[in-house]
This record gives sequence, structure tokens and C-alpha cells, in this order.
Amino acid sequence: MLTISRRLVRQLRTVMRRAFGARGHGPAVCFTAAPGTLNVRAKLGNIAVEYTAAGEQPADTLWVPFQLLDDCQGKKDEPVNIERTGKGRVTAQWRDGSVPQTVRYDADPPRDAEFPSPPETFAENPPGLLEALAAAADTCDADSVRFATDHVQLRGEAGSIAATDGRQLLVQNGFQFPWTGEVLVPRTKIFASAELPHDQPVRAGKSGDWVAVQCGSWTVYLAVNADGRFPDVRHHIPKQDAATTRCVFSPADADFLVETLPRLPSEDENNYPVTLDVNGQIAIRAKPADSGQPTEVVLTGSSSSGEAIRVNLNRHYLVRAMRLGFRELNFTDDKTPILGRDSRREYVWAPLEPKAAIPPAKNAIRIESPLTGTETQTAVSPPRPQRRTKPVSQPNTNANGNGQAQSNGQTQASSQPPANGQAAKTNGQARRAGRKLGREDVAGLIRQAEATRAVLRDALLKTSELVKALKQHGRRNRAIQNTLASLRQLKTLGV
Repeated sequence: MLTISRRLVRQLRTVMRRAFGARGHGPAVCFTAAPGTLNVRAKLGNIAVEYTAAGEQPADTLWVPFQLLDDCQGKKDEPVNIERTGKGRVTAQWRDGSVPQTVRYDADPPRDAEFPSPPETFAENPPGLLEALAAAADTCDADSVRFATDHVQLRGEAGSIAATDGRQLLVQNGFQFPWTGEVLVPRTKIFASAELPHDQPVRAGKSGDWVAVQCGSWTVYLAVNADGRFPDVRHHIPKQDAATTRCVFSPADADFLVETLPRLPSEDENNYPVTLDVNGQIAIRAKPADSGQPTEVVLTGSSSSGEAIRVNLNRHYLVRAMRLGFRELNFTDDKTPILGRDSRREYVWAPLEPKAAIPPAKNAIRIESPLTGTETQTAVSPPRPQRRTKPVSQPNTNANGNGQAQSNGQTQASSQPPANGQAAKTNGQARRAGRKLGREDVAGLIRQAEATRAVLRDALLKTSELVKALKQHGRRNRAIQNTLASLRQLKTLGV
């Protein structure tokens, strides 16, 4: 009899579901207990998963159906007892709260029970290898035809990982693989599992026709596709020195794009186009199919260099570039693929038809990305021109009757009466007080303006979502009406 916790069963189930798919019955699972060790294995097709941990169990080997993991998983360390009760039969017992559970299962070994052998040598890599393999799997094409774009390419000497679906390409460098040449392994979502330790070194090795990736207690085996053809991805990466325009996105603007771009209207629900316009500032435009009024997002914290350019592109790839952490994009022209690049990675995707780019419009709905503390730009107003008034002549009260001034050798100190001088002094003090008050209140006014802008932006986004939902509802209603009309026509024909 073997005893494991419901929490461990839950971890095994979650990881294996990611490896073998969330649907279906799942493969048979083999539990092998040896002195001081518990080993759990499962294999389906070209992927195999192994879990090894320390534990004191009676020496035994039990095959159980995947259904057992579905049934007795839990969040607590409550025990699950599994024992053989006959040929090809096992019984599992556990408690679901205060209720005892006993379930019997048919448990025959699968026809292909041979498991891959562990590699003789491993190469150690940083924990980032798991994240890199997960990102590569998200770049693959699930339904490949001509090329094996449903696989990930691992290059031994170069230490690189390449993946593409024909529209986007991700190349990641800086890893250690202990083999020569290039190998193709199937895409899998297992490396994104939170149950795998993402803070420990990752070891990679090759044993026969299998590549092994080991991290902590887990080892994932991926079958090598020796017959698959992978495109020459290096040929499709633009040269950075050929770029004529470069955009650098601030972290705040990158987060803002990830949140905002999926909510903007779209005139094409296949390619989800947006226009990236670089001309002194970085603006992104989108518009719905039945309206000429675009929505324009202006990035206040990002910068650009080089020539002005306007590119029509799929917003999903721009969002993905931001999520992957690319903060620099390079553009050669409006037809050449866009290049995102950092010290170890390159992300490339193809633009859309340049003629469909959205030009600036005076009636555009304008949204600005919020300014952070380090990116706040202070608008400096130009100085006001000083108004010059024509001096007004004052009558000479000291003139004699013949119009000539007294010549007593004395000059008047001022031609203005004392009352006017006091008024000028008072007005000057008032103006200085007003300027001081304005400096104290301007920060509060800016905060109010930013809060108002955030409220209006949120209202705009929600309104756009509502309009989109109403349009979808209208299309469904039209489809239903057309179907009913067709049925009525068939009825009149006697069908």
C-alpha cells in the first residue's frame, strides 16, 4: 500500500494536465516506491513527466488511471491510501471532510509502458530557462502544415530557443545545451506551471531520442522530431542597423498598452489592426468598422528617434511584445517586419497592409497615458508680451498766467498725485499675492485634471465595450432572422 497526500495528488494532476492537455481521460500513472524514494511517472505520445521525492514507503509499483488523480485531489495534506486489491484492480481511500471515500479502479499498465532513460550528462541553466520554454510554446502554431511550427527548435552550439507560427518569431539566446546541432521538440504548456520551482537552476540533457529538462523534483521528457522541417528563422530577422526609426517605451506606458489596446475598437476582428504613428510623439490609433471617428492613444512617457513612420500592425503582437518585456522596437519601413530586441532575445512580427493605416483626424477621441512621478512633464507657458502704454501729459499746476513755468530752479519729484502712487503699490502687492497663490494651487489643479481624465478614459473604454457587445448582438439577431427566413422558404417548397 502507498500513502500520499491529497495536496501532492493535486500538484501531480495540475502539472500533468498542462503537459498532456486539459481534456480527455489522461494517461495511466505509475507510482513506484523504493527505500527512501517515491517516483511518479506518466507518458502520453511525445511527452513524458516524472516526479521524484524522498519518502519512506513499502517497496511497490502500482499503475492507476488518471481518473484517480481527478477524484482524490485536495488542498490539504490529508492522506490517500492506494493498494492493490486484485489483478488489474486498485482501491483508493481518503476522507472528503468528515466523509470517508473508497473508490475501486481498473488499473492495467499501458501498452507503451517504456519510459525514457535519464541522460548521462546535464548542462545547468539559470531558472529563466523555464520561462523561455513557456514563451516559446506560446509562439508556436498548434496546427502546422508545411513546416514543424508546432515544435520548438533548440540549437546546441548556439544555445538558443526559436519558435514561430509563421506570423511572429521569438528567438532567445544564452542557454547551455549539451548536444550538437539542432533538435525539434513538441510545444507544451507544462513549463508555465506554477507548481514547478521557478527559482532553482534548470538542467537540460539528451538521452537517445528524448530531450530532458529537469528542475527540482520534476523532469520533463520531450521526444525529438527527427523528420520535421523548421524554417530558417535567422533569414527573417531584420538587421538592427538597418532600422530608420526606434521607439523606446517606458514601463508605465508598456503596462498602459497591455491594459488599453485590447479594449480599443476594431474594424477587423481577424487581424485586430491598430496604427502606430511616430512623428515627434508616439500615437496609436484604432477605429470601429462602421465609424470614421478613430480613437487615438498618445504615449506621454515614451520616446522615439529617427524618421517619422506610420505602421499598420496587429495589436495582439504589440501587446505580447510589451508583456514579454521588450521596451525597444525598431522599424525599417511600413512593410518590413518589426523587431523587438534586448540583450538576449529577439521578437519579430509582420505588419499589416500599409494602405489601411489610420491617418490623424481632428475628431479623434484622444487618450493620453498617465504620467508617473519620474515622467511628469511641466508645460512652460511662453512669457506674455509687455503692454506699453502711451504716457499721458499732466497739466502744469505751477505755470503762471502766461503759460510759462516758474523758473525757481526746482523740479517736481512726480507728476502723479500721492493717491495714485499708493494705488500702484497696492496693485503690485495684489499681483504678487496672486502669483504666489497660483503656484501653491497648481499642483492640486493638476491632480484634479488627471483624476478627471482617468474617469473619462474609463467611461470611454466601457462605452466602447458596450457598443461592441451591442453590435455582436445585432449580428446574431440578423443571423437568426436569416435562418428563420430560410426555413420559411423551405417550408413553402415542401421540404
